[in-house]
Amino acid sequence: MTELSRLAHGVLFPALGRRTVPRWARARVEEGLGGFVLFGKDIASAEQIRQLTADLHGLRDHVLLSLDEEGGDVNRLEPHGGTSVPGNHALGRLDDPELTREAAYQIGLSLVAAGIDWDLAPAVDTAVNPLSPNGIRCFGADRALVARHAAAWVEGLQAAGVSACAKHFPGHGLSSTDAHLGTPTVDLSRQELVDHYLDPFRAAIAAGVDSIMVSHVRLTQLDTVPATISPAVLTGLLRGELGYDGVVITDALEMRGISDVAALPQAAVRAIAAGADALCLGAWAFGDDVDTAAAALVAAVEDGTLPEERLREANARIARLGTRPRATGAAHDDTVGARLARDVVEVHGDPVLRGKRALVVRLDPTHSPAQGGASWGIAEPLRAAGVEVETLAVAGDTYNAEGVIKAEVGLYLDEFGPDADVVLLVRSSHRFPWQRPVLDELLAKYPGCVVVDMGVPGDDFGQFRGWVRTFGASRVCAQAAVDTLLAGA
Repeated sequence: MTELSRLAHGVLFPALGRRTVPRWARARVEEGLGGFVLFGKDIASAEQIRQLTADLHGLRDHVLLSLDEEGGDVNRLEPHGGTSVPGNHALGRLDDPELTREAAYQIGLSLVAAGIDWDLAPAVDTAVNPLSPNGIRCFGADRALVARHAAAWVEGLQAAGVSACAKHFPGHGLSSTDAHLGTPTVDLSRQELVDHYLDPFRAAIAAGVDSIMVSHVRLTQLDTVPATISPAVLTGLLRGELGYDGVVITDALEMRGISDVAALPQAAVRAIAAGADALCLGAWAFGDDVDTAAAALVAAVEDGTLPEERLREANARIARLGTRPRATGAAHDDTVGARLARDVVEVHGDPVLRGKRALVVRLDPTHSPAQGGASWGIAEPLRAAGVEVETLAVAGDTYNAEGVIKAEVGLYLDEFGPDADVVLLVRSSHRFPWQRPVLDELLAKYPGCVVVDMGVPGDDFGQFRGWVRTFGASRVCAQAAVDTLLAGA
């Protein structure tokens, strides 16, 4: 192994792909690999993740282990012993930075227990576009609110001893494009960006955030390429204008937002040259992609395209991560998230179930790859509370979705009577044009239904019998909704 190869491997963060240490990973760690980004598919239980992280850390000093534990809808540990808290949108609704700091601290304690060094959170985009796919992951649409909660979240997480990562610089908030599927664009001048748009990142930097994730957003007035590979954005704005000297990591290079513009070898070299330090390769990037990216970086240094000093600088910054004192003696309090979820719930009309039987009709949103698992809802906690639950889940591509829902609801009410409970479960329904006609028809024919909305507010369901809003779909949000439906039972 040459020194140059070690430097090239040191900036790479692939996925792992297995629940034990795979053979390919051992070889690349010996080459100097920076670390790994773990995903939900790598985790089976609290015991398994602790053993996995211990084994990975044992391969070499300073193997950095990271994942996306935002709380709320994007999490990896919540189903496996991690704490459950409402997500950023719910925390922004409560608008108490101290509560946000407490929630992030509890997430940090879960990460410490699991052996994680670096959390790729919080998302500090400002959801000014109501159709933003990241809306539920954002503290809100007001930049000042997002800024103060960004700082609180960073402080809370890092107080537990885990490095935070403010994302997705320079911000997805104006775009409705999911960067997994295409390149988002933001058409703002440099002055507008500096004057107000970047305020949440400015606040995170002031709070001492250890890293910032750069997105695949294209700032049309600054550059023709995504921010990931733009010197004008990374060196000009983030390093120069905001004065940031921490680690900059790219969003996943497998995402269409960048892969449509530059293939992995080119994207890796251009991102490091532009000012990034760490390359997140993606959820399906393993040994072959590591070899491809490392070879491209080595070749770029050898042919003069990339200064070796840029790789050395990146490695030096990465070495600072994972060095915070761990809050190993602190007591983990799982009641924090449950309390916050109860506090944020809004209730309209009369949503309380009339009996111990319910049909739950779930209108699924387009699944986000960032979320991980696609499971969400209230059926299981209702069953755990003794309710006999029948379920129907439909999506935009479900054959005859509207007809299926009408038929199932009609059959159910015919079987159990017109006062039987039907719960319509939605999440940001205003973002999915197929859902509004379905809901309108149900309202016209079955106004006695109850609606549970677990997404960003958009549609008004006030004409149904009852309506519950949780502002998130985490486990504690689902339980808060169920507690409301069963109030007085």
